[in-house]
Amino acid sequence: MKSILIVFMLCMTGCAHILEGESEVSEGKAWDFDHQVQFEQHKISDNNYSLIVRSTNRTRFSTLSAFLVRQSFQICKTYGFKIEIVDGIETYNDEKYIKSFIPASLQANIECKPRLKKG
Repeated sequence: MKSILIVFMLCMTGCAHILEGESEVSEGKAWDFDHQVQFEQHKISDNNYSLIVRSTNRTRFSTLSAFLVRQSFQICKTYGFKIEIVDGIETYNDEKYIKSFIPASLQANIECKPRLKKG
C-alpha cells in the first residue's frame, strides 16, 4: 500500500511540474522541429522579449519569419503583440547575387499586450 502511495505522489509531483512549466516562457537556446530552426529567446521585462531565429541548412526567410510570428503568439498567448525587427531582413535578390550567401539570424524584440489584473 505504501509503495502505491509513493508512486502516486511521484506522479502528482511530475504532473504539477509539467503544468507549472507550460505557463512560463523558456529562456535560452532551443530547437523547433517543425520549422527546422534554432532559436534563442530571453525575457527583457514583464511584457518584452528578445527572440533570435537562426537558420540552418539554408532555411528560407519565409520560414524564419513565419516562425517568428508563431513564436511571438506562443510567448504572448494572445493577439495584439508588437514585433520590432532588429536585424536579419534580406532582400529578394541576396541569394542570387552573393556567392556563398549565408542568411543572417532574424532578430526581433517582442512586446506583448499588458494583461489586465483581476481584482
